[in-house]
Amino acid sequence: MTEAVTTALPGTAPEPAPAPAPKVTLPRELIRVLRVWPDWLFGMFASMGMGLATGAFLYWDPFGARIRDPLTLIVTTVLTAAADASLTNQLAAEPEWAIRVLSAGGDPARMLRVRNQVLYLFEAGFAFGVAGLVILLTKDHHWVKHNWPIIAELPLAPIAAGNLASVLFPCPFMRLRHRLQATTTWPRWGAYIGIPFALTSLGTVTVMGFPAWMEQQVKHSADKMHHRPAWLSADNIHFATWLIAVPLLNLLIWAIALKAADSLAHLRRRHLVLLMRKHTELALDLDDISLWEAVKALPANLRTIPSEVHEAASAEIEQVRQAGGHLDRGLEHALARQAAKIRAKRAAEQSAGAA
Repeated sequence: MTEAVTTALPGTAPEPAPAPAPKVTLPRELIRVLRVWPDWLFGMFASMGMGLATGAFLYWDPFGARIRDPLTLIVTTVLTAAADASLTNQLAAEPEWAIRVLSAGGDPARMLRVRNQVLYLFEAGFAFGVAGLVILLTKDHHWVKHNWPIIAELPLAPIAAGNLASVLFPCPFMRLRHRLQATTTWPRWGAYIGIPFALTSLGTVTVMGFPAWMEQQVKHSADKMHHRPAWLSADNIHFATWLIAVPLLNLLIWAIALKAADSLAHLRRRHLVLLMRKHTELALDLDDISLWEAVKALPANLRTIPSEVHEAASAEIEQVRQAGGHLDRGLEHALARQAAKIRAKRAAEQSAGAA
């Protein structure tokens, strides 16, 4: 009754309806990114420049043997760029936009999937651009026909690593002149940068080294056959390994990492919004100085690190302990349920045997 009377009063204004969540789709996101040109886009271009510099050093190495193998140059250049670029285009890359979408009820898993698609378009275009540049330098294009699937799947492993890092250790994007002042964010920033590089290195060994070893094993076994089938030739083994098995393995790794990141994003949705708001407020409170002035102030900031880093690291460890405690309790309950089922099954078997 009170609610009805209150809403009917002429002097009271009705509460504004919550704004609908912005639709996050691949075409809309591409148009928005190319219209806004956010900071992470420049970071991704810088990562690509770092990858090109690595490839140029390998090609014109003045200190050692110069690499002329096209696929080696492409893989090294693209993975160097992609491992760093995958950090710049995740959930927390644009804190204000992500807060607006998540606070309005947006789906973090959908945001992550669309960001993956946008990132893959940029990095796949970069990979094939590097392939074209290598063809111009080496004057060799015969290898492209049988190796283009490897080029197309190169960005998948770094993107998968970036997915997990963006929800395990979310670190909202901050300009370097602000980051150098915000010493309390350095532990999370270091973990956020280190995890994708470590996972990308491990993924590269798994995706490139393991298939090469399997190819050698299959060829060795085929050579021992007394009646070797005609279709089991060395070329067919090579094509099946690198044109079918390796792309499928990369897609599987990306799908598993994306599914895990989707689940974690739903669980940590409120924490992600709170963290991005804190980072945004912190960036606004920092001194508006140039990058050179922030670098000059770095020695003074380094002296304050021990106490601040210790506090930040202690907070991170406490969060991990709490999460680990929940996982341990969940595991204990699961083991208890399994033990109860086993005991009930044995009791039923004993009663049936006695009967």
